[in-house]
Amino acid sequence: MLLKLFLKKVRDRIYRVFIVLGFPVLYFLEMCSFLFDNYSVRIRFCNFYYGFNPKTLSFISKEIERIAPKLKIVKYYKPQIEIFSVFGNAKKLRNSKTAIKIFYTGENVNGGSYNRMPFTQYKGNMIDISDLSIGFDYMAADNYIRFPLWLVYFFSRCNSKDEIKRALDSFKTLHIKTKFCSLISRHDMSGIRTRIYSDVCQISKVDCPGKLLYNDASLLNKYNDNKKLYLQQYKFNICPENSISKGYVTEKIFESIASGCIPIYNGWSKDPEPGIINPNIILWYDDLDAKSNKEMFKELKKLNESDKLYRSFAEQPFFCDTAIDKIYCNLANFKEKMQIVAFKINKKQGCGK
Repeated sequence: MLLKLFLKKVRDRIYRVFIVLGFPVLYFLEMCSFLFDNYSVRIRFCNFYYGFNPKTLSFISKEIERIAPKLKIVKYYKPQIEIFSVFGNAKKLRNSKTAIKIFYTGENVNGGSYNRMPFTQYKGNMIDISDLSIGFDYMAADNYIRFPLWLVYFFSRCNSKDEIKRALDSFKTLHIKTKFCSLISRHDMSGIRTRIYSDVCQISKVDCPGKLLYNDASLLNKYNDNKKLYLQQYKFNICPENSISKGYVTEKIFESIASGCIPIYNGWSKDPEPGIINPNIILWYDDLDAKSNKEMFKELKKLNESDKLYRSFAEQPFFCDTAIDKIYCNLANFKEKMQIVAFKINKKQGCGK
């Protein structure tokens, strides 16, 4: 134990030395790369999770590049645009002198029910100091757009209603179901996933290929970590949100639907995305209503035992008739706000050179 603590201290000191010595070297190298480059705009990503790939937010950078010059990612040398997220101290955003600041979160920053994550320092989505703020909240502000995580995962590349329709149609494929239920998750801070798992296990075995309640290696070994292919074999998928706050809807329920799974879901509302997801396709787990839960589990058991009932339930429309228009409207609003930001970048180009 003492050896482990000693090695940890040594590692941390080496890391700090590397940061101190590495900063001026990298700063100098980045500066040199811009000595004869008067056209590129420097962009930096801050406070993102470990292993973050900037391509994840390509839907933002592509909109900037429609009007602004070519973008180049930097770590240190005088960024002209900074995109911030929530995996770090909010002071970085507040103290930033960068000309253009964009805030993005797919996490719950409001400290709603079950939320124990340290994201509440970003409550309000930093609209007071951002040129553009992107989140899941329903907020009225000229520099804010609601763009929840499921839009990023499934629709951010769509440029027309036809493309959105094709994306939605791809959700409708019914697959042969050979297994009962799955739960894919890394953690359970609220405890709700474990509670649902325990209740559903009374009907039949639930497979868990994630760190939480791990009992199945096939997601990695057989499906090469392809969650969609893995889920296609299951009738049901346990996919509640990790915390509850109005408007907080992640990719989880859409991943279930995209794989033809009936979602066993809990979140801010039984109708999580009004006018987009058909709420009748959801098996709603109510953590606060034992009577409602009892009825839901009765239905779950019936659907599992009868192929006819299951098929009838699963063949309901996954999406509302208004889904295409609502998704298109959201994408159009996002592009409009990004254009305003891009014009600001063009106007301020040269700042920091």
